[in-house]
Amino acid sequence: MHVLFLAPDTHIYNHGFVRGLASLGARVSAIGPAPRERLPQGLAAMLAEYRACPRILDDQALLEHARALAGSGGFDRIETIDEPLVEPAARLREVLGVPGLSLATARLCRDKVAMKEFLRGHGVACAQSAGASSAAEVQAFAERVGFPIIVKPVAGFGTLDTYRVASRTELDVILAKLKPSDARRVACEEFVEGHEGFFDTMVDDHGVRFEFASHYYPSCLEAANDRKVAPQIAVTNRIEQDGYRELRAMGKKVIELLGLKNTGTHMEWFFGPKGLKFSEIGARPAGERIWDMYGVANDFDVYREWALAISGRASERGPSRRLAVGSVQIRPDRDGKITGHSGLEEARRRFASLVYECEIPQPGTPTKPLDKGWLCNTWFRLRHEDYDRVREVMTELGRLVKSFAN
Repeated sequence: MHVLFLAPDTHIYNHGFVRGLASLGARVSAIGPAPRERLPQGLAAMLAEYRACPRILDDQALLEHARALAGSGGFDRIETIDEPLVEPAARLREVLGVPGLSLATARLCRDKVAMKEFLRGHGVACAQSAGASSAAEVQAFAERVGFPIIVKPVAGFGTLDTYRVASRTELDVILAKLKPSDARRVACEEFVEGHEGFFDTMVDDHGVRFEFASHYYPSCLEAANDRKVAPQIAVTNRIEQDGYRELRAMGKKVIELLGLKNTGTHMEWFFGPKGLKFSEIGARPAGERIWDMYGVANDFDVYREWALAISGRASERGPSRRLAVGSVQIRPDRDGKITGHSGLEEARRRFASLVYECEIPQPGTPTKPLDKGWLCNTWFRLRHEDYDRVREVMTELGRLVKSFAN
């Protein structure tokens, strides 16, 4: 099997997916923005061939490099886990005649407005939404739906440039930042009150092979706008219990309607006074090294199983559901350089048996801003058989450990 992998080194997370393919004996070629000499030695050793493409989002440049790597035998698969490359990868599949995620499905998964319109038309509960190419269109949506509303780029990624807008004054400020136009369309959405989480899957030729459910504490927007919050991601091991039946049914319906096959998926959802609501879905694995957590929680090689699923081969080992896993981040009190921490010794004494991975920056380390996500600055990842215990310890770590900067 010859696989083309796009952007294998934009993050260390990507290396696991390359390893999963290589573990099956696949020949893995790759295209990425970095020169070959800058690839980590371990990654370079897994690649049969590599071509640097600084303009990796340029379709023509990407196609030229892909054709050069394809040779006479072509590719059996073209894969990526980077959100901005989901559509370019699908376009390459179409041009080169390679099976996998279609361009039509990739476009729906990138365009949040079109995605929600399509799914709403097929009976999936979504917040009211619309696309806008001008400030006037956003203002008209706000008047029709009422504040608060959510405004974000149509093809955005995660919570980057996502805003909760509570008034006309706030909206004017956000519109000045986003500058909506035909080339920079934004999505306007009804604000849905409630708990937020995500539903991830591995999808093979026939549909959902494995599924995982996780929770945000607090919501992404609240966490992204308040550095005093110690945000948590909690992976449940109770997904097969009745409380997740409705979520699992919705996730499978969305995947079937969109025609998602041979891919990882990442679906955001809300549950509140208006019931369960679909938020959006990505045709790629979750970021933030979330799949590392799935492997730990379930005693299996999640990357090898992904490679088996996307290549249409039978699973070797399913998830055990043995452990719940959590990730909690401790934000520095300001941007600058880390000066130190408090509470670490007590945290180690009380919770060392639960923490399986952590990062504690040394004094002098530059801080990273809040919009860089949940896995930067100071963080802990922990595991336990009891989901409630994982939540309890994450909350206590967030209360106990403090990070300081100047």
